[in-house]
Amino acid sequence: MKPLSAPPNWNSGLSALAKFGLLIFIGGAVYSIAQTVASLLRGSISGAVTTAGLAVFFCAAIATVVLTLTVSGAEANSIWNGVGTTVRVDPSIAWAWGVALLGGAVGSSCYLVFVSYGDTELPFATTGRGGPGRYLLSALLLMSIIGLIALLRTRESGRLRFSIDGVEHADMFRTRSARWEDLIDISDRSEKSARNPIVFSTNDAKPIVVPNADRFGVGGPALYWMARHYWKHPESRDELHDGRALDRLLTEDFEQV
Repeated sequence: MKPLSAPPNWNSGLSALAKFGLLIFIGGAVYSIAQTVASLLRGSISGAVTTAGLAVFFCAAIATVVLTLTVSGAEANSIWNGVGTTVRVDPSIAWAWGVALLGGAVGSSCYLVFVSYGDTELPFATTGRGGPGRYLLSALLLMSIIGLIALLRTRESGRLRFSIDGVEHADMFRTRSARWEDLIDISDRSEKSARNPIVFSTNDAKPIVVPNADRFGVGGPALYWMARHYWKHPESRDELHDGRALDRLLTEDFEQV
């Protein structure tokens, strides 16, 4: 069977903004590793611990991006049961992001603690108050704590479930659902410029946007056409509860309509 093509508005490359962000992560990783080595050479334990934490953050963030672009595996991360057919983001992505957040929390909190005691040997700590790095790392600490709490609460970075009644999407921060009869369109274009999305539009609520949908399923495209198939064919939705829908997803057995 011929593999399904990607939706028209999906692309396999990185956006300009994503490329810029990746370059920042790479630059941050190189700088943090160099600063860790420099701190060890001059015997600054506080500097080494702080920059090592930041190095973990940047390196794990790079790993998260790479995994997001390359990892899929519908059979290993998909199930069907009486609730419906559920596909999940590969857990390695959640693990990588969790390590990044932990490194960010350690590095930023150490920085803020050490500069409060007047340590000026840390990066950007040109004054006893921490200099401009204080504000950047305060933001990183806040982001890391919020992300870690959300990740510990959900234990996964995302899932998408189809049932006879409708669809449900969950990420680290919230869960949204919609009934099939309330959907007016399923498209591949998001107003928020999400990368390779599946967008479930309804009449009376904000669209449910599943970003990076190519992380799910067999590379993603089959999942998009699966969503449209069961939206357009209510008579086939019992397949979602007996394993046939998952078999069709794995073999990409859907029409591109």
